Amino acid sequence: MLGALTVVAVLCACAAGCGNGSGEEGPADENTSAAAEICGGALSSEAQQALTRLTGSSELRSTDEDDVRSVTETLVAEWKPLSAPPGDDVEADLCAVSSNESWGNGPADVRIKFGFSDAETAKGGHEISKALTPYEMGEHASVGTQYGFLWFSCTSEQLAGSKENPAYIQTEIRNALEPDGDAGQLRDANATVLHSAAVALAGQLACDDLGGLEDKPTPKQRG
Repeated sequence: MLGALTVVAVLCACAAGCGNGSGEEGPADENTSAAAEICGGALSSEAQQALTRLTGSSELRSTDEDDVRSVTETLVAEWKPLSAPPGDDVEADLCAVSSNESWGNGPADVRIKFGFSDAETAKGGHEISKALTPYEMGEHASVGTQYGFLWFSCTSEQLAGSKENPAYIQTEIRNALEPDGDAGQLRDANATVLHSAAVALAGQLACDDLGGLEDKPTPKQRG
């Protein structure tokens, strides 16, 4: 079942204030609050701007199927430290995002989800990594124009046994259609959203050292 529906004007939300339509500065609380709640409040303002680039729209709608807390609960419940990989069939959707124009007309424009991974894949050993552009984020990130993945390791008291056997968590973004625009900018946009979602989850899980992730989204292609 789809969760709460959030409508957000991203460009307005990312500004210090927005006009009220009469030419005067008016309260921006409604749009700013909505922006803060997109994808359950998981995404930074930089990630929201990246979604604007990916969808081609400054007005977005989000179905918050799970917030970061419920994603965390799912992963903790399914964590199996002695299996290899632990819980590899586990998927936890964070949210689906669409432009206001395309809402209700087929699959969501962008979907973000999490799952567990094995160490080899997380470190870039999977075939998918060779087909996409590598980025320096977490353990490894492989990003294309239509989809991308970011892996980070997590040792946390919430994940029993992870001190001895770290959990490798996969963050995934998928665009339903190939976005329009410069390929490099689209890859950076996907990487920015991936980073923001991963940081939110690593923080909620209380991963040591934030799972090796930087606080700010600074996508950098690996040389």
